Amino acid sequence: MSWEELDINNPDVYAPRAYPRVQRAVRAMEGDGEGRPAVGAGKSAAWAEEEPGFVFDQDPAWGESLSTLEIDRAAQAAGTGGGRAGQQAPRQPRAPKPEAAQPAESKAKARGNRSAERAGRKGRKDHPYLYVSIITVCTLLMAVVIVMMMPQVGGYFWSDLGNYAFINGELLRYDPEVVATYKQYRDYMQQDQIYPGVFVDGTHVGGMTLAEAQAALANTGEPASMFSVTVSIGNQTWPFNSGNVPATRDLSNVLDRAYAIGRTNTTAILGTRQTPFRERVATALDLRESGVNLTTRAAYDHEAVRSRVNEIVAYVNRPATNAQIQSFDFATRTFAFTDGQVGVTVNEEELYDKLTASLDNAEQGTVVTVQPVLTQPTVTKTQLQSSFKMTAAFTTDTTSDKNRNNNIDLACQAINGTALMPGESFSFNKATGQRTTEKGYREAGAIAAGQSIEEVGGGICQVSSTLFNAVARANLEITSRSPHAWPSTYVNKGEDATVNWPNLDFQFKNNLSAPVFIITYYKDRKVSAEVWGLSLGDGVTIDLKSNVVKTMEPSSEVNYVNNQNLPYGTSKETIKARTGYVVETYKVWYQNGKEFKREKLHTSTYRAYQRTVEYN
Repeated sequence: MSWEELDINNPDVYAPRAYPRVQRAVRAMEGDGEGRPAVGAGKSAAWAEEEPGFVFDQDPAWGESLSTLEIDRAAQAAGTGGGRAGQQAPRQPRAPKPEAAQPAESKAKARGNRSAERAGRKGRKDHPYLYVSIITVCTLLMAVVIVMMMPQVGGYFWSDLGNYAFINGELLRYDPEVVATYKQYRDYMQQDQIYPGVFVDGTHVGGMTLAEAQAALANTGEPASMFSVTVSIGNQTWPFNSGNVPATRDLSNVLDRAYAIGRTNTTAILGTRQTPFRERVATALDLRESGVNLTTRAAYDHEAVRSRVNEIVAYVNRPATNAQIQSFDFATRTFAFTDGQVGVTVNEEELYDKLTASLDNAEQGTVVTVQPVLTQPTVTKTQLQSSFKMTAAFTTDTTSDKNRNNNIDLACQAINGTALMPGESFSFNKATGQRTTEKGYREAGAIAAGQSIEEVGGGICQVSSTLFNAVARANLEITSRSPHAWPSTYVNKGEDATVNWPNLDFQFKNNLSAPVFIITYYKDRKVSAEVWGLSLGDGVTIDLKSNVVKTMEPSSEVNYVNNQNLPYGTSKETIKARTGYVVETYKVWYQNGKEFKREKLHTSTYRAYQRTVEYN
């Protein structure tokens, strides 16, 4: 049968066969049933060598024409009977053509292969009941599983059959009594109330909602754990309680904790067969027997606590205070001293942390204290008693002029008892004021414009010069000093200090770390100045040494000046001839009488004066 004559819709045409392996070969080809002559039957051997053919496996049957192959009539009939309407019946195959001459062995092998294939197909068709049995058993097993799992899969529970479910890899049987008990516990656990057996500050709040419990405890007074703490430092105490620290109860937080009891799980069930639900149920049921009592605490105002701690620290903390001079009795020349005070420092943060720790724990009757740091004073009363003394003194002799001595006495009284604190300055003109007759000053000899004159308050320069010598030897800082017009007779050259209201002044400053006290007095034609204060050191004293570095001689000629105010024919010497000097003055430091330091204090210049005579 040719390809044009085959019904390609017939499945029997495609009966399964062993899959061929194609290989290229060059050999004589037989007729293929479509009119192509075989090699050797009308073509020369040379054409056969040039045109390659195809051999499927080594089975010569593959070289046969399709028209020579047998057809399974039974399979064809079955296929045709189930064909679609209008489908053509399969055509009968042509009578097989005489096979080309082939080796007998190859043909026999091909027939054997086809027989084995048909036998295999027949064997598979001989056991249909086996397949049906297997399918039936699987279906029954599936139905049994579906029936058993109906409660879990479809939510339907059998009344006469057991109900099962797979839970966490286990097959569990449904027990109505257990389920009823579970529902009872579930409903108990799902109630929106605090579980019975929970107490707050001794009041049972079980079976109440949070709002009901809040209302029930709102007016029960102070919490059981209200704090009462005392801070003690030295001999002082400061209480901390609800009376001086605003506090409120943490009721809401405690009720939240009460509500959470029985509604949370712990890690204790990890690795066990107990479920979280069973653990919560056990906790809730245990409350009915053992019970739990929660206590509220006072939520205090931290800012109020901080403010009171600041007040305590401000009260306790004080710097160390050195002993000081309390007074000086100028009459007895004795000092009175205050006692030094020890400094106290309390660590504010340490006190606050300890106090709040006790308040957070709602402690009752606790005493909180911190160890203060003590600082000793650097100067004690004993040190002052041994250190304060007369540091310098100087005395000069006056004249027999009563008016002059009167003026000196008044100036000494004005200055006596002066106290200078560290850094303060002294002014002679400010201390005495303008020297006037209203104050008791009298006319006495003085120097003005190089001449000796009479003026009110004359002679007080001896007081300023005496005070200068004492102050310089007390190591106080001289800030303003001027020499006289010519050297004075009561002090060495370069060691005087002239004053004149209001332009010439003697001033000095207390540049020491302790106060100084000035004593000046006139007695028995002597002027004395004393400086009392902190000692210069053990065995240390200061003295002044002056050296004339230049001498200036006056002119030998007399300077005559006409003065019409003089009586006619008279004359008067107004300026005496005086030698001029340049003098350098030094402060010399001694310890136990031995010089160890010398420093220049100042330079003084006294001009030379020509003798002057006025006449008329």
